[in-house]
Amino acid sequence: MLAAYGISSAAVTLPDISLAFGGQSPNPTLVVSMYILAVTALIVPVGRAGDVYGKPTVLASGLCLFTLGAVLAFLAPTLTALIASRFVQGAGAAAMMAIPLAMVRDLVPSGQIGRWMGVLGSMTAIGTASGPAIGAAAAAAFGWRSVYFLQVPFALATLVLCLVWLRGSTEHAEKGSVDLPGAGALAAFLTALTFLVTELANGLDVTDGLLAALAIGALMALYVIENRSFSPIIPLDLLSSSRLRISLAMNVIVSLVMMGMLVVGPFFLIDGLGLTTAQMGLAMSVGPISSALSGIPAGQFTEKMGTGYAVTAGASAMAFACAAMATLPYLLGLGGFILAFIFLAPSYQVFLAALNTSVMETASEQDRGVTSGILNLSRNFGFILGAGSVSAVFWSLAYFDSGIEDGTPLVSFAMAGTFAMCSVLILGVVLLSVFSHRNTGTRRGTGHS
Repeated sequence: MLAAYGISSAAVTLPDISLAFGGQSPNPTLVVSMYILAVTALIVPVGRAGDVYGKPTVLASGLCLFTLGAVLAFLAPTLTALIASRFVQGAGAAAMMAIPLAMVRDLVPSGQIGRWMGVLGSMTAIGTASGPAIGAAAAAAFGWRSVYFLQVPFALATLVLCLVWLRGSTEHAEKGSVDLPGAGALAAFLTALTFLVTELANGLDVTDGLLAALAIGALMALYVIENRSFSPIIPLDLLSSSRLRISLAMNVIVSLVMMGMLVVGPFFLIDGLGLTTAQMGLAMSVGPISSALSGIPAGQFTEKMGTGYAVTAGASAMAFACAAMATLPYLLGLGGFILAFIFLAPSYQVFLAALNTSVMETASEQDRGVTSGILNLSRNFGFILGAGSVSAVFWSLAYFDSGIEDGTPLVSFAMAGTFAMCSVLILGVVLLSVFSHRNTGTRRGTGHS
């Protein structure tokens, strides 16, 4: 919950941060992207560290880093310092996302995995829902820095809970080590990709070419390192499964769309509909609230229908919801936005619970941490792409007719076009799900596919 809150609470402060640091060169969206970058780059090494050193130890360490990052963000004197502090905070959030998912198989019977994945999804949704409401209210009353100050007591309280409840864990760590060269190559690839996607919104230049070359080189280095490592950060044999590869691809695309919603939604509500920051926060919270309420039913639906059917159903509902987001806000304004968002978020919850259950049920005991890390890696990889690419599409459409940046942006038109594109992407996920289902089969009511 707290890790998700760290994303959504910062997203609603982007308009205020843009004004506060208007004269500084880094793109303000990096405040969100850098957090997600740290999570994405470190989540697989953190998952592996949990297998090696013990999950409770790694989780407590992550909470300490998250708290430190929040303090540094509150005190940040420049936009660059704020972005750097968000990387520190994201490093802690990596453990807060990977370790709980990996611990489900250690703590609950296999027949109840689906419902507990739904519970985890609900907690994530609660964090996502509370972020816009609390963050926007705090920013409106006390300024954007208060958003990060409020994260400190939440993080300290969570750390105390973990130290108390996980103190008596009987978990035995596995022998092995963390592949640091592989982790470094993965971090270099994701860093180059994050800045590349962010800069593409400003048009192609020499810097973009250098970033692309760095990303390709880091990816090739990662493959070579992992192929030779005795304890790879991303075991290539795990990726030999076509079912897992398809699951990861679907996770990337769906996450891209959901992050795009978090990034462009505030600008549409403020610039397009004229809402205040506090009103925007309340509007942005309605979707995650409906998602939180649907998390446990989504897990139960997965157990009843089987993961294959549930993944397809969730993706199909998301495609319909994206089409609604493309049309209803354009026609009905705020009411249309709320209706579409209320339907989009629970659809994502069904998809997420089913996909997580499908992947984690087949993970071996010694690879649960790294499998959880790879699953989260794919989701956060989609978040990185979504934060930059969906935002770029949105603003390109907003200035499509005017042709100049000082013209009046066509925000409603941009919202419609952006989510029309997203609905097409989700239809691709539906096709991938059907293809995977036909090739593997699903046992109805067991949660296995």
